[in-house]
Amino acid sequence: MFITGIDGPGGRVTWFCGAAPSGCGKTTTAMAGDHFIGDDLAQMWIADDGSIHAINPECGIFGIVADVNWEGDPQLMTLLRNPGTEVIWSNVLIDDKDVPHWTGNGEEHPEKGFNFQGEWTKGKVDAKGKAIPISHPNARCTVAASALATYSAQAEDPQGAVCRVFTYSGRDSDTMPPVWVAKNSDEGVVVGACIVSAATATEVGATGVKRAPWANAPFIPGPLGDYMDAQFKFFGNDAIAADQKPVMAGLNYFLTHEARGGTGKQLLGEKRDVKVWLNWLDRMAYGDVSAIDTPIGFLPKFEDLESLFQTIIDKPYPRELYTKQFSLYVDNIVGRIELQIDAYGKEQGVPKRLFEILEQQRASLLELKGKFGSVITPDQLAG
Repeated sequence: MFITGIDGPGGRVTWFCGAAPSGCGKTTTAMAGDHFIGDDLAQMWIADDGSIHAINPECGIFGIVADVNWEGDPQLMTLLRNPGTEVIWSNVLIDDKDVPHWTGNGEEHPEKGFNFQGEWTKGKVDAKGKAIPISHPNARCTVAASALATYSAQAEDPQGAVCRVFTYSGRDSDTMPPVWVAKNSDEGVVVGACIVSAATATEVGATGVKRAPWANAPFIPGPLGDYMDAQFKFFGNDAIAADQKPVMAGLNYFLTHEARGGTGKQLLGEKRDVKVWLNWLDRMAYGDVSAIDTPIGFLPKFEDLESLFQTIIDKPYPRELYTKQFSLYVDNIVGRIELQIDAYGKEQGVPKRLFEILEQQRASLLELKGKFGSVITPDQLAG
């Protein structure tokens, strides 16, 4: 889990924790914050005052470098490309000037170099005739977190940061909206439990298929049922004060144009939009905005996002894009729910509460489908 802070109105800092499989935007999200603590691990506990605290037990950033570029990751690129920062590289290509290169960096690539399979030249193929990429899908960079311009002194505080927002994200090209908020802690745990993602390079032997039952399943150290039970008990603990109840949300940066009636696999939005989603969640945590009530949780209103896009990243946000991003594609979501019900049903000891919530969401979605059809716009939901 990452830990990052967002500057909110009135000088407040809202601390976020967020979980995602490798290669699904965790580092990008962490660096979209204004105050960086970590991008990989969070040790959490409930303090005596009823707030949730978190520390980062690591001191560095260890992230997949594919698609890290100046447009989406300017802070990290500053460290990777400007002199003065110690960087540990793995599985990238090194050219004849000892400069590292990787897939998706948005820069001109050399014609030859040395990478994970040895000497490499442009157009080289493997024994099966498949093109060998310039860098391995699991290529990584490691730097000291303190090298970041936004590194927070809070990272050195043994009391940690008081976290008000918890996010879960995967690599979902066709189903969930960019951001949605669970109605309570149990539904928040289900958001995390139901994150799906294309298999990442971290999973040895996995290919580009959607994971079931949960995108982070390969990283669970014990029985899945026990892990899920612990999540329900932690976030639903009576020791958490009423005014410290966390906002639990889903994030998805990977919707494509073709999934929303267009053509092409380009993202329906940009990486930098994440700063807006985080700022909206900050406002939700303090009741500064209202939201649209839906079977999957609360969705943002257009007027709030339009204002935040303008003030936070100085970018217009057309209503047409909002409608595409936040309409509920019921058949896709119901299919996703049924995937989870089936997959979790094969596991031992999974709490019944998970199935109750999923069944309730499915029934409510199908009821709305009967009224509005298989694609339901935010305006219809706000009704």
